[in-house]
Amino acid sequence: MKNARIILIDDDETLCEGVAFILRDEGYSVMNTSSPVEGIELIGKNIFDIALIDYKMPHLTGIEIMKEIKDKNPATKVFIVSGKPFIENVLEEENVSHLVEGIIKKPFKEETLLNALKGALA
Repeated sequence: MKNARIILIDDDETLCEGVAFILRDEGYSVMNTSSPVEGIELIGKNIFDIALIDYKMPHLTGIEIMKEIKDKNPATKVFIVSGKPFIENVLEEENVSHLVEGIIKKPFKEETLLNALKGALA
């Protein structure tokens, strides 16, 4: 589904800008920020089809942001982006696995990301 609205929140500014460029080039409508606090503000003002959220960021975790998204719009499909090994275990321990559409493990290939998004939007 092209024109899907995606929010991308990752404190790695270079990664955030690069992924946003790729997604826009694919026809997605993207809002991106390297600030988790700004991400929360964007979530409060917009509805997104997909959220790509880094797990580990300063001030807020990806799980905290995911809960904000799900409170506002339960239909938003959330992907956690992480370089943390065993992130699945962390999500289970936090009892949020059922809220996550998928995990994108860093480093990832463009094709892996795009296939995950296409699958979620199908």
